[in-house]
Parts: sequence; structure tokens; C-alpha cells
Amino acid sequence: MPHKFDPKNIEKLDNSERARWQGVEVFLEVVQPRMGMSYADIGCGSGYFTLPVAERIGPEGRIYAVDLLPEMLQELERRAQARGLKNIIAVRSSEREIPLPEACVDVAYSINLFHELEVPDAFLREIWRILKPGGSLFLVDWKPIETPMGPPLEVRVSLETLWEALHTAGFEHLREHGIYTYHYVVEGTKKI
Repeated sequence: MPHKFDPKNIEKLDNSERARWQGVEVFLEVVQPRMGMSYADIGCGSGYFTLPVAERIGPEGRIYAVDLLPEMLQELERRAQARGLKNIIAVRSSEREIPLPEACVDVAYSINLFHELEVPDAFLREIWRILKPGGSLFLVDWKPIETPMGPPLEVRVSLETLWEALHTAGFEHLREHGIYTYHYVVEGTKKI
């Protein structure tokens, strides 16, 4: 069974050091949230990336904060309320099913999650389903290299594995954004 993040370690998601090795602003430059867009943060955790995207897309935009763990969604909702954000919709999912309508988001992203998946092809098919034609998926995950933090090296996934999984799921125009030292940022587009 793949290595799973323990919600008892939620404070690690907000560690001040994380901004140094996985900064939000540089990621936002890549995914380019704009007013009125719709996003899905798959494996949103406590909202490290969800909250800044929600602020950028404004009240007319929508971001689905998707997670398996109710503890994460509760913490995210608490943080959203504290910031006065009303454009975040918390969604509890499974790996095989994201309970959202077909073609409902412009952009989906998943951060530090791919290595935890038991059935990556089903996960990618669900993201494909919820993306609008021409929509983009950004997969961010740990490189299989020694790092001072992160999951065990043996569960990390190679860049080639990510490329193949995205290609098999039907994503096109695959490219890597070299913004992080410890992580891949791979983008794929759903065919129009």
C-alpha cells in the first residue's frame, strides 16, 4: 500500500520552511489564476495552495477543495471563513471518484499526492472527466532524490512514470515547469 500523509501531521503542511522549497507565488505564476476561473485542488489538505488561488479568482470564481480526509476539509473551511472567502467548495472524494460534474473546471492541480495513489489511472481519468475541454492539469510531486523532508524515497515516482500516466490518460501538450528543486511540476492539457 502506498505511503499516505497522516493528518496528525497537519502542522507540517504549514511549516515556514515550506515556502523556501515549495513557494506558493511561483506556483501561481505557472497556473495563472484569474478572476472568474474555476479550479480544483485535488488533495487540498489544509489549503496551502487553495486559499491563495481562491483570493486570485475572486468572488465570481470557484475552487473545489477536494480531499479524502474530513479533518483536512474542516481545517480548510475554518481558514477560508477566517479570511472571508466564500468561493471555496469543500468536496470529500475517494481516489476513484471525485463527486463533481463533468467538465466543470478550467484548471485542476494535485500537489504532493501522486506518489500516494493506489490506482493512479482511475485518479487521472476522474480529473480528465471534470476538466473542461482545453483545461489543464498540473501534477506536482516529489522527485525520487534524497531531500531533507518528504515521503520515503522508495515510494516516489519518476518523471517518466508521470509522463506515461498522463499520456495514457489522454492528456496532451505535456511539459515540465522547473520551478521547484525537490518536485516535478508537470502540465497536461485535455484535448479540445
